[in-house]
Amino acid sequence: MKKLLIAICILITGISFWWAITSSQSDYHKIDNIDFSYATLILNSPNPERLSEFYRNALGAQRSKEEAVWSLDGSIKSVISLRTAGYDEQGPLLTILKSDKSNIESPLPNDLGYAHICFESDDIPGLIEQILKNGGKILSSFKDLEKVPAAYATDPDGNVFEIHLPFPAPVTPRTIYRSLNSLVRISFKLAPAKVDAIRFLHVNINSTDWIKTMNFYTKALGTSATGFERNYRGEFIENLTGINGAVVRGRHVELPGYSEGGPTFEIFTYNKSSSKKPRTMTEMGFVATGFQVQNLDTAIKKIISEGGTLVSRRGSQSAILKDIDGNILILAPKNKFLRINR
Repeated sequence: MKKLLIAICILITGISFWWAITSSQSDYHKIDNIDFSYATLILNSPNPERLSEFYRNALGAQRSKEEAVWSLDGSIKSVISLRTAGYDEQGPLLTILKSDKSNIESPLPNDLGYAHICFESDDIPGLIEQILKNGGKILSSFKDLEKVPAAYATDPDGNVFEIHLPFPAPVTPRTIYRSLNSLVRISFKLAPAKVDAIRFLHVNINSTDWIKTMNFYTKALGTSATGFERNYRGEFIENLTGINGAVVRGRHVELPGYSEGGPTFEIFTYNKSSSKKPRTMTEMGFVATGFQVQNLDTAIKKIISEGGTLVSRRGSQSAILKDIDGNILILAPKNKFLRINR
């Protein structure tokens, strides 16, 4: 009995020490002074104000008061910048541009290119309620939405996004506790956590060859793959995506500019991709990702050297490129940002 008590004391002491020395690692934050820094996801909308209101009310985004303006044509008209939740109020931007062109087909989770974005939440049932209340829809076909750890939904424009419980990333006692606490509360339909810390997690890119796309981004951005290789199949992924017979493989790539556990590209390959190709700059929905760079010339050369292509350039202000799959990237040097007061 004495040995057992000693072992328990040692275990508690070890966990307490681990918690103390890793506590700051769980405080997700932005990192400055690096070559590439993930800055924004750009989407076109027929009604930017309505879409802005949805992401603010349902997913905790905040209207940006004084921020860099990202634009596909150099104009700042009808541009709304939203700061996504998390990261000590320095989360990536959602840049919403006004466009009158409508899509013939609604976006699907298995579209090629930028297919969805993702947020984590401690209270999935509560977040689902807010999504529906603010004009969104749930795509997932689970029978009991009060006990699901994840769900796919659409915003008022039909853009697909995912919500799920927090993952323990990085692996620390604090992140493990948060994940288990949220899972237990949902599994047994207990009261949600007192604080629901919504956080922007990833941009999903669907590719015909996820390994090739992953290698492009790790080399072009100077980051690495993170987490385990995904190989989803069966009832759960079918209910989650709403796609019968779906088999999904892929992995995440760290996006530069944030601490460990920060935003990623989720690069997937479906066994059944839709016929929808990566979106052009004028289509509705998620059309581009933007990066702040230290040196525009160097960044352009790096992406081209890994197989990307240059589409256009506005002098020293910015450049539009495409990755190896045709997805649009925008680069802008940190010292050239146009700032406005709202």
